[in-house]
Amino acid sequence: MSQIGRNRGMKIAYPVASTVSIWIGNFSSECDFDRCVDGPITRLLGIQTPLASFCEVAFEDDPQVLRKLIEGFSGWETFIDQAERSAHSRGFQAANAVLVCYNVKCEDAPDTWGEMRFLGTFTGQDIA
Repeated sequence: MSQIGRNRGMKIAYPVASTVSIWIGNFSSECDFDRCVDGPITRLLGIQTPLASFCEVAFEDDPQVLRKLIEGFSGWETFIDQAERSAHSRGFQAANAVLVCYNVKCEDAPDTWGEMRFLGTFTGQDIA
């Protein structure tokens, strides 16, 4: 069953095949990152399915280039080039946290979600 919602002028749809939505950020601790994902991100997405069932996360103590953060995620090769172009065009050189939501399409989404920055929705898939 597809969930479609509107929140703050944006449209969120789940599940949408062959799409991934990605957020990045810099946090002083993994606990701060978890609080952001569990708080503002979860609230703004408004998806009733538990996030852990369709998302992957990474946290490093030190900032990394996006490719290094995402490498090894399910299907990462299908969306990394698009995500890197978006990050570079927005001036993001490195981050220490990333959230990748599979089969989530966000339209008219704000750039800032709590302390995370939305890179966009891209063509890609979880091919684990």
